[in-house]
Amino acid sequence: MGSKRRPGAPADLEELRPGRFLIHNPAIGPALRGEGVREGDRFTLTSQRREGLIARIRARGFSVISLADRMSALPSRPAAIPIGAIHLLPLAAHERVSVFRGAPPGWQPVTATDPPPHRVQLYEGWIIWKRKGRGPGSYYLVEQRGLRPLSRDEALLQGYAQIADQTYILGIAPNDQGEIMLPDLPLPREYEIVLGRIATHHGNHWLIATTDLPLVATLLGRLGYALEA
Repeated sequence: MGSKRRPGAPADLEELRPGRFLIHNPAIGPALRGEGVREGDRFTLTSQRREGLIARIRARGFSVISLADRMSALPSRPAAIPIGAIHLLPLAAHERVSVFRGAPPGWQPVTATDPPPHRVQLYEGWIIWKRKGRGPGSYYLVEQRGLRPLSRDEALLQGYAQIADQTYILGIAPNDQGEIMLPDLPLPREYEIVLGRIATHHGNHWLIATTDLPLVATLLGRLGYALEA
């Protein structure tokens, strides 16, 4: 079956957006008949037999990458690093430190001592973001011997791990167009990419079709969020 697949394609059928697929293997065409609308190598599902269709396609020997598959492949929250002893970190001029905390999850400023020289009180195991002025800054894990550099995604995943004992409720209500608006959330890049396949980003928020809320709930649930009308 796979011999007709477009060279370099990740699968025979790939879901680009909810119910919207890219056909990488024309041999899959007969399996899609009666299930939706095909326009060239694009296929839009219109039937309600989504999971059954995907299962039947796979049973015929074709490969499918669905949005659910992409979510399953996302990195999970690691084991939380225990919180330990207190440390005082000296700050350079115009330097600021934030720690990843909940309610809602995000980077919360750490108050510096006053008067100068300024220092901040940190705990071993904290995930912090340190920056100077309005610069992009850097991410660190506070350890006994100092600060261990982290990538942004490593910092966010470990930050969510630290607050995994809490669930964060995101209130949802449709607008006049029947779409749900969610604020920007601190998400690892791979999560943002998948969310971008489901929702549309507008400045400082996301717009989501109400029919796609289950997908968004599954995605954000991996980080401890829950949607509530």
